Amino acid sequence: MRILVITHKRLANLRNGHDLRVWHLCRELAKQHELYLLMLNLSSLDSCNDGLAGLADVFKKISNAPNLPTTRPSLKRHYRRNDSNYYSLSYPHHFSKVTEAIADICQQNSISHMIVFGLFLAEFVRPFSSNKKILFDLMDSEVLTLTREIQFFPPWPLQLKTRLKAHLMRARLAKAEACLPHWFNHVTTINDADSHTVCRLSGTSTNISTIPNGVSTDLAETFDANGHVAKRRGVAFWGNLSFKPNSDAVRFFYENVYRPYLAPAGIEWCVVGRDAERWLVEEAKRDHGIRLTGFVDNICSVLAEYPIMVNPMRIGSGLKNKVLEAFAMGLAVVSTGLGVEAVSMAREGIDYMRADEPEKTASAIKLLIEDECLRLSMIESARKVVLEHYTWSKVAGDLDALLCSL
Repeated sequence: MRILVITHKRLANLRNGHDLRVWHLCRELAKQHELYLLMLNLSSLDSCNDGLAGLADVFKKISNAPNLPTTRPSLKRHYRRNDSNYYSLSYPHHFSKVTEAIADICQQNSISHMIVFGLFLAEFVRPFSSNKKILFDLMDSEVLTLTREIQFFPPWPLQLKTRLKAHLMRARLAKAEACLPHWFNHVTTINDADSHTVCRLSGTSTNISTIPNGVSTDLAETFDANGHVAKRRGVAFWGNLSFKPNSDAVRFFYENVYRPYLAPAGIEWCVVGRDAERWLVEEAKRDHGIRLTGFVDNICSVLAEYPIMVNPMRIGSGLKNKVLEAFAMGLAVVSTGLGVEAVSMAREGIDYMRADEPEKTASAIKLLIEDECLRLSMIESARKVVLEHYTWSKVAGDLDALLCSL
């Protein structure tokens, strides 16, 4: 079949969760189907023209939609009740140009199916839902993400303006996500919790499925190097540190686990990733037990030195790719329930250790550091789960089956 893939941004960086998912799924689908790519740039701040290497090997044709205007959006946008009409109200002329571009690509290339990635593209592709088979990949539920973030706001009436703005945004997002199963043939998310949120909002469940992320089988080949005695007595965390769920997790872990429990026990904490907050940079200068690497090209070379990955996520949705990466590379995982909820095939106490309270997190870390047999057994078991259920070829096969059934 001929499939038009539409993204809300340029595919430029595999360290970005959106790009990672789109790239790997499409690379697998291209083995069976003819793929065309249309990239919208819905951020006026994104001026990068560079794309991922190898795009031309996956997509038969690559197009860029007209750029978002630099003019101020129309004031009509403030009166919207549903975020599914934000762009048609804010930039009506631009909206028309984008839908015309989609129509032209479909006509010129005899497109029969579309895969659309991201909530804010819904309004652009809705006009084509009557004559195209559309699989809409929401990825993460924006409603669920915001709901979890609101739970950690200071008590009323502190930050009143922020609270009111967040509740208004959530109401608009909820109306938008509720429309998706009614507008499109099928809706997918990365996590069962995200799928359940869309089911609840839309009142239907018949055309909503969970397609998780995966890992490359090449990554799993590092297992032999990492699965033995670690060089350092410590734990590792990695990710984009400017991403709110990651920055919240780092702050929480430092204040509630590392400082009171791990530092006195001489257990090192390694944080890998760009854009660390200033407070963490300053703490790393004062405390030699904190290893702050910044961005590294070959993350495996750093992680090979550590026995454990810690994932203290408290907010966010979707799937934390770092969990699958740790499973594949041979690090034992200690995670909050939220941090591992999307990896539904992993078994608590067998493939990972769950710890939601700081004291339990510290105890689990100390146990896995001291008990090498337990740690290696857990690593072996988790690796089997990844190779059986969470490779990109496996999850893309599930997505392909869905497409063929539309």
